[in-house]
Amino acid sequence: MIDQLTFDDLRAYQLGKLSGPARYRVERLLLENPFYADALAGLEAMQQTAVTHPTAEQLADLRNVLHERIHASANRKRLWPLWIATTTAAILFMLAMAIYFIFFAPSRPPKPIVKPATVVTNMPAKQTLMGLSKR
Repeated sequence: MIDQLTFDDLRAYQLGKLSGPARYRVERLLLENPFYADALAGLEAMQQTAVTHPTAEQLADLRNVLHERIHASANRKRLWPLWIATTTAAILFMLAMAIYFIFFAPSRPPKPIVKPATVVTNMPAKQTLMGLSKR
């Protein structure tokens, strides 16, 4: 769907020559973008001052201002909310993880300390030493 209005669209809307869907599109764009509403008001003001047909220079100026306004506002409005949404999602994710680990993570018992096993022999220590020295 084309979201731009031309002078011809505004003129046809003002004269009531648009069909239902086209009229709805123009009205939606007039409500969404106040610049188009201002352009329509300017067109009506020109007609009230007995200028039935705007000059080519006036139309060119109107087109240039419309295009500049459309291109200037389109880039900022479409990219900035995406940046905000992405940053907000990342912050909320990190906050949720911190809350989980602080309050809901299962507590693990400390690992038991394993002592080395002692060697038990059947013979007394004296005999063991004597037996080793004789060999």
